[in-house]
Amino acid sequence: MTYTFFRNTLIFTLTLLLTCYNVQAQGPDSVYIVPKTPFITQLLAFKALDVNINLSKQNQQIPVHDNIIDGNAQELIKQGNNIYVFIEQTGFVYKLFSYDSATCVYKRMDKTVNLNYNIDCKNFIYQNNLYSYGGYGFWKTNGNLRKFNEEDREWDIIPLNKEVIATAYLWVSPEEGRMYLPFQRVVNAGLIGPEHIKGVPDYTSYYLDIKKQQWVKVGELEKEMIKIVENDFAAGKFLSYKNGYLHHVNEEAYLFDLIHNKIYKSKNANLNQFLIRRSAIEDMFIYEDKIYSFNATTQSFITFPFVLNDFELLRSSIWGSESQLYNIIAVIVIIGIILFFSFWIFNRTVNRKLEFAQLKILKNKSVNQAFTGTELALLNLLLIASSKKELVEIQQINHVLGLKDKNVGLQKKVRSDVMKAINEKYEFITQANLPVIGSVRKEEDKRFFEYFITPSEVNTIQRILENN
Repeated sequence: MTYTFFRNTLIFTLTLLLTCYNVQAQGPDSVYIVPKTPFITQLLAFKALDVNINLSKQNQQIPVHDNIIDGNAQELIKQGNNIYVFIEQTGFVYKLFSYDSATCVYKRMDKTVNLNYNIDCKNFIYQNNLYSYGGYGFWKTNGNLRKFNEEDREWDIIPLNKEVIATAYLWVSPEEGRMYLPFQRVVNAGLIGPEHIKGVPDYTSYYLDIKKQQWVKVGELEKEMIKIVENDFAAGKFLSYKNGYLHHVNEEAYLFDLIHNKIYKSKNANLNQFLIRRSAIEDMFIYEDKIYSFNATTQSFITFPFVLNDFELLRSSIWGSESQLYNIIAVIVIIGIILFFSFWIFNRTVNRKLEFAQLKILKNKSVNQAFTGTELALLNLLLIASSKKELVEIQQINHVLGLKDKNVGLQKKVRSDVMKAINEKYEFITQANLPVIGSVRKEEDKRFFEYFITPSEVNTIQRILENN
């Protein structure tokens, strides 16, 4: 009985090993049986943990022995009870198929052929589907969104409304169904100039509506944010949390809240030191109110408190929204209009006070009347004609001034004297170098003039006459 059990166990083990070897040789359906480490044991214990983790060499789960991809880094994604391991730069993805107290069984999900088109891409899970976005390959970065097709075991391209190039400052909110991208850095080594190799920045901020497959512009990166990121070319050194990520730049730790568009800066020197000593951010993640970092020597996690009180909120946001810009412009326009009307009202008030003072002076000099009876008669004649949009001829003026029976020479002199006196008084009252009575040659006979009240001065002379 014991012999039979031992024989069956041995045959099963040899068959499984042979199957694994053959499948591994074929590639697409490779299966790996690896020891269950304390690292994986602890991850499995965190049932609610949803996180991406950059794996160190010591904790890489897939023992690849292939000259092409043997040195490639590995990324682990945990969502609920599921664990996926991505071989970076390849599109290869393995899923934790089963495990017991001693071993873990990983099975390859894909049958990818093309490699090295997605270096430093963003792998994530949305609504139980695997996605891959962006990356570098064939001398340039791309903004392609790829979705894993479980039936064909291939990565399918997802058409978007535009191509937006990714950076390491990318973050996915599964709850919102959005992928936030504060800015782009476009690399194209096929163009002349070192800036194209380093990456040309585009500080326009977007989010991708994953369900609608639409990029939405939210604004432009703020100046304070640009100062932080312009010389930061780190890839993958981000610790994700519920609203964004924790990132270390130039020995300073920043907390980026992309949902609420806020930046926090660490004021805890110990936290900064903790992150500096773990600059690669390998085998690390944030879970609830702690930062977890796996210690390969002790084969256990060490933790550091993760609390918002350790950070100060900066005045600058991550991006300035277009609505904010429009609001600022609207406020400036409104203030300008208020100032304009205030100046206009002030100037009008001053001018009227000045008119009243000048009119009072003329009244005192002219026996309590600025304009004489003859002058008033002429002004009223011209105002009536103005209201009818008519011009006044010489004969009408002569009649008002009582000159119709006088000789032509006297008529001309009196008309000229009266009009000159009216214009001089008006200019004195208003302190403006503009006559109230104007003239124009007749259309029918250019030898004669027709007279009128200057249109812009109608209201002013009416107001003066009311006070006269």
